[in-house]
Amino acid sequence: MASLRGSIERSTGPTVIYLVGTAGHPNYGDEVVTRAWLRYYARTAPDAIIWLDTPRPGQSAALLSGIHPGLRCVDTLFQACWNAPTQSAEETLQFGGRVVTDPGLIPREATGIENLASTTLVHIIGGGYINALWPHHLALIGAAAAVGEVHGARLALTGSGLTPFVPYSEEQLALLLKTFDVVDLRDPSSYAGISPFVPHASLSSDDAFLDLGAELYNHGELHQAAITIQSDLLEVPLADLADYVVRTFQAWGIDQEPIALYECLPPDDTTVLPLLRPYLPELELIPFAKLWRQGFPCDPGLRWISTRFHPHLLAAARGCRGIALSTGSDYYRTKHHALTELGSGWLVPPDLERTLELDIGVDVPYGGRLAAIEGTKMQVARQVSSLLSK
Repeated sequence: MASLRGSIERSTGPTVIYLVGTAGHPNYGDEVVTRAWLRYYARTAPDAIIWLDTPRPGQSAALLSGIHPGLRCVDTLFQACWNAPTQSAEETLQFGGRVVTDPGLIPREATGIENLASTTLVHIIGGGYINALWPHHLALIGAAAAVGEVHGARLALTGSGLTPFVPYSEEQLALLLKTFDVVDLRDPSSYAGISPFVPHASLSSDDAFLDLGAELYNHGELHQAAITIQSDLLEVPLADLADYVVRTFQAWGIDQEPIALYECLPPDDTTVLPLLRPYLPELELIPFAKLWRQGFPCDPGLRWISTRFHPHLLAAARGCRGIALSTGSDYYRTKHHALTELGSGWLVPPDLERTLELDIGVDVPYGGRLAAIEGTKMQVARQVSSLLSK
């Protein structure tokens, strides 16, 4: 796709940043990533208009309003995804591009599509939502590339996990990503699939590393351990995961102590409660709303068991040790191993048979490499924000 940016005279209006992400479901990790970028742009581009395109704009506004003064929430490009054909990667990518020049394909979204004409930067923020689990999200890449070609916008993709790839999509996806100014992946598998076709692609880490300030955390909870056990996207029985948690806490001698269950994705993360409560009498549910409002509880010494990725990332950043339980899918296995390769210090059991011991006396986040990881992500952020002045 040829770029017309050099031949287009951009208007003298305000800077317009078009963020694309999956905030608002809600899912704690997606909200943390989106909040991180909004906070970053509040510091670096406070006068910009920010269109946040998400699957649930109303809930996104409820969770994120006030972080950036120019925030406006829509679901225009996600409507394109939901109307896209998914028989092939090529058709879905092409459909995303076509809606930019032919709003009649999704006529109810015509006004939102017209707003894309004033975009300075399209920024598809991090997460693992453009892959074979949600193949229709490939339309986001097609649409962004078209906004760059037709309207002269600069393009960025950061902290993205693209595996498992949509079948036969790597080369077609890469053809469009080559037109992006910044292409930043969060895990080695995604980088390996894209970098042969996109020489300027980089491998950093998840976008949550952009903003791990003290205000993200809550240091007031008094528990011996914490768990997050999901019931979605499982390829192993939930009862087997619950049994592993109980056996592990019994082996650690804390099954009768205060333990917190954190709800990152309501209500899916509470399904495990009836399986745990008969054996963990001091188990306390911390609902998503409280977690979001009061902060992520993490002091060194708190032991974790989590199937979810972002509790692993955030807890390790405060020196907490834990066990990352496999859901049975390569999707989560790739994500957790990306963190252990960064030095999270967490253990990933090969199966659910043997319980593992944790060395909770070691509390150096990411083996002393946390500052370097954050610095690399900040370099990516600066590269993206520099596009606003080009």
